[in-house]
Formats: sequence, C-alpha cells, structure tokens
Amino acid sequence: MSESSCLAVMYHYVRDRAGGPDAGIRGLDLATFERQLDRLCAELEPVDWPQLYAWFSGWGDLPRRAFTLTFDDGLADHAEVVCPRLKARGLRGTFFVPARVLADGRMLPAHQIHLLQCRLGDDGFAAAVTAWLGAAHAGARDWLEHVDAQAAVQTYHYETAARATFKYLLTQTLPIELRNRMLDELFARHVGDSSAVASRWYVSWDQLAAMQSAGHTIGGHGLGHEPYLRLTPDEQMDDAAQSAQLLNDGLGVSPRPFSYPYGSFSEASTAACRAAGFVHAFTTHPVWIERGSDAYALGRVDTISVEAFLEQELAIAPS
Repeated sequence: MSESSCLAVMYHYVRDRAGGPDAGIRGLDLATFERQLDRLCAELEPVDWPQLYAWFSGWGDLPRRAFTLTFDDGLADHAEVVCPRLKARGLRGTFFVPARVLADGRMLPAHQIHLLQCRLGDDGFAAAVTAWLGAAHAGARDWLEHVDAQAAVQTYHYETAARATFKYLLTQTLPIELRNRMLDELFARHVGDSSAVASRWYVSWDQLAAMQSAGHTIGGHGLGHEPYLRLTPDEQMDDAAQSAQLLNDGLGVSPRPFSYPYGSFSEASTAACRAAGFVHAFTTHPVWIERGSDAYALGRVDTISVEAFLEQELAIAPS
C-alpha cells in the first residue's frame, strides 16, 4: 500500500429477514453488520466520499489506513435500517441508486429475480422460466444450454454453480426486452403488483433528501441497473446521462460518484460516466483505492469477502 489507502466496502441488502416472505434473499443480518462495522472501525479509520474525493483530487489528507462504506441498489433497507445505525456511530455512507426506481416506481429485474426465487424456490423458478421461454421463443433452448458457466461463477462467486449459471442467464444472456417481459409476467403471477412491491422495496425521494441532508452521498447506479457491457456505447451514454439528470433534478446539482451495475464496464462506460458529470466510478474489483488509482475504476470489496481481505492484506488475526 502507498502512504495512504482507502478500502471501499460494498453492501446490498442489510436487514433481518427470518420468517418473512423474502427470508431466502441473500443479505447481511444486523448482528453481522454491526460486528463488521466494529471490525472496520477497530482496524481502519472511517472517511466519507467527500473526504475521499478531496484527497483523491489532491485537496486534502486521508488517514494512512481508511475505509468508506458504499451501498448499492437504492433499497429501503438503506434508509430504514442502515442510516440509523450509521448515525449512532457517527458514520456516513455513499448510496448508489438506480434512477429508474425513482422515475417509474417499478421493480428492477435483479430484484424481481430475487423475489421470484424466494416465492417459487430455485427449481420452481427455473421450471417457470423454462416453460415461459419455451412457449415464447423458438431459440430458447440455445440460451438455456449455452450459458457461459465460467463467467457466471465469476460474476456470482457467492452462489452455487447451478444458481450462478441460472442468474447469469437472466441478467447477462437473455435479450433484455424478452427477459423483462418474462419477468413482469412471472412476477405479476407469482408475487404481486410490481408498483406496490416497489413502493416498499426502494428508497423514496423524501428518504434520499433526508439521507443527503444528514451528510450521506447519493450516487448513480445506472438507469435500469443493466450491465453496461450489454449496452452499446450510445446506450451507455444515454443511460448515464438520464441517471445523472434524474438525481440532479431531484436532489440538486453536486459532484456525484457512480457505481457500475454488476461491476461491468469498459472504456465506453467510463466515457459515459464522465460525460454525464459523474466524477468517480466504482467497480467490484477487490483492491485498495490509492491516489494514483483510475478515478473511473475504483475498487471495492464485497461485504462477503471483506474480513478475509483484511486478514490477508493487513495480517490481522481472526477475532
């Protein structure tokens, strides 16, 4: 590590879900979240994104070993569960929001998938998808049989190989419009009204405004949470621009960071973020942020891996 380095930690779901209809969703329970914050605060010094941005831009200093907290997907968990716990500790986070959930109030495909898996189980959901595709498209067998299993396991490293392959089919392989139509129909049939569920699932404008007023940073996470490598360069430009415009219209114009959906990006992605006015972009590459890092390819470590990462990088004995 250089003289100063920062570890960005990435979170998604944070909530106790035992016994509820979404109990099968993979996320962080509150006790584990609190223990992880204890560990981070004991070994590193917390900084928020404005501090990181100032240091990275050469305007300020950073502790030698720092960490910053980031939260993806604009989930209600972040306003209802995370922010009160950060306030109690005097911590501030960066919350990346897919702008479409604020614009049209409907479920994103990624979260439709999670809830359908909870409702139907893995086998039931796979059967429903296979049946729908078989009835809707003559080429369905090719998609179902030729998923890139290695890429799937790399993307969903925390899942079993079978579950990773199936999720990769849905998020990275199927034509987007066809997949969206399928998920909308299956969600309405097996879970409920998309708008009604979304109103409980995601943060609202009022919550985001309150979070920003409390010192948290609200960043972009694309428009519809599609992997940028699935979009053409022009589509990426439009996606990032709409994401920035919606956030600026709703929360005021200010420097904001971006988080690439699914972590996928290219030179076209960084160009799109820069053109839209985002000043940083975060990936899912598990590396420290240093002053010489690429501002549009900043590393983050997933909550699943952060303690092992710390033990390896800092030679911390297990607690």
